[in-house]
Amino acid sequence: MTTATGKKTSRNDPAETIEKVEDAVLEMLHDQGVLAGINLNEVAKLAGVSRSLVYHHFGSRRGLLRSALKRELESKRVQTRTPSEPMKLGARVVHALRSLLVGGSSLKLTTLLHLDGSKSPRLMPNAETTLLQLERDQALGLVGETKDLPALHASYAASVYGYALFREIFARDLGIEVAELDERVAKQFEHLYNNA
Repeated sequence: MTTATGKKTSRNDPAETIEKVEDAVLEMLHDQGVLAGINLNEVAKLAGVSRSLVYHHFGSRRGLLRSALKRELESKRVQTRTPSEPMKLGARVVHALRSLLVGGSSLKLTTLLHLDGSKSPRLMPNAETTLLQLERDQALGLVGETKDLPALHASYAASVYGYALFREIFARDLGIEVAELDERVAKQFEHLYNNA
C-alpha cells in the first residue's frame, strides 16, 4: 500500500503508522499553516490510514500534536536552554530567535496546542530562570532600566514568536529570501533591544 505522501507501508507496524501520521501532520502544517488547523480526517487520509487508527495511537488531536512535537524536537535536537552567561538584552533576544528558527515546526505545533486550549508545553519554559538572569544583567548595566522585567520578557518573546511564525509570509510580502530576512531581523532585534 502507498500513502498520499508516497510512502510504502505495511499494515502491521505500529511505529511505521505513527511515523506516517506524524509526517502527515508536519506536511499539513508546512503546506497549510497553523491557522488552517489540523483535521484528523485529513491527517488520516494523507497518511493512508483510518481515523480510528489515528485515535488508537494518539488518543486525540492533542495527543497527535504532542507526539509530533516531541518527534520534531528530538529530530532537530532543539534546546530551550537560556544562556547562563551575562549578556546584553539584544543578544539574548537574538539567541531566542535563532533557537526557534532551528526548531522546524515545533513552534507551530506548540501554537496549535495552545490554540486548542492546552496548557503545555509552556511557551516560556525557562521564564523563572530568564527573569533572574534579566535582573542580574540589569544590575550589570546590560539591560536598560525598567521596573517590569516580566513585561519586558513577554514583549520580546511575543516579537520573536510572531516573527518565527510568520517569517515566510513576511519574506514573501517583502520580496526577500527567508534566510536573508532572518539575518536582517536578527540585526534589528539586537539593535532595538540593546537601545531600549
